[in-house]
Amino acid sequence: MNINLKETLQKILVPGIFGEINARTAILKENDRSAKLREVQINGVSDDSILIKIDYSQANDQIFCNENGSLKRCDYLLITKLRHKKFLLFVEMKSNKIIGTEIIQKFRASECLLDYIISVLRQFHDLDFNCNEYKKRFVLFQEKPLPKRPVHPQRTGSAPDNYLSKNYDPNKPPTLESLS
Repeated sequence: MNINLKETLQKILVPGIFGEINARTAILKENDRSAKLREVQINGVSDDSILIKIDYSQANDQIFCNENGSLKRCDYLLITKLRHKKFLLFVEMKSNKIIGTEIIQKFRASECLLDYIISVLRQFHDLDFNCNEYKKRFVLFQEKPLPKRPVHPQRTGSAPDNYLSKNYDPNKPPTLESLS
């Protein structure tokens, strides 16, 4: 990963927006007191990964009305790599009832925010971040167990409306490889 990217993002994004990465494990935390799924760990991320709390409340701008979900965002964006492949992992953590259209809106709005950040990097910091070098993955972690038999066709997680839905087991955290 490009060290300039990490340093530049740390300079231009509001303090407190970055998540914790410790010993090749991304630690995603939910601060909502009513949430039952309070933490998700993803093992096997690269040491130079970047974890952004993309729904960070101070980062929410009030430009758009929330009529079509444009102000919704997923919980995290993990910029990482596995071997020679680079990934943009959009993550939503959900404890209660899941509404598929809401999840899709969150992923789409998060992609738009990433596009804006990339534009700022290019226009104001001469830093070229090429999304085409990255595989996008959209993952929903939920606390409740999933059915044993797939109800829907198997999803790849490669688009907001084709997101992966995973039951999170804190005793067996997923690896980046299992999500890629």
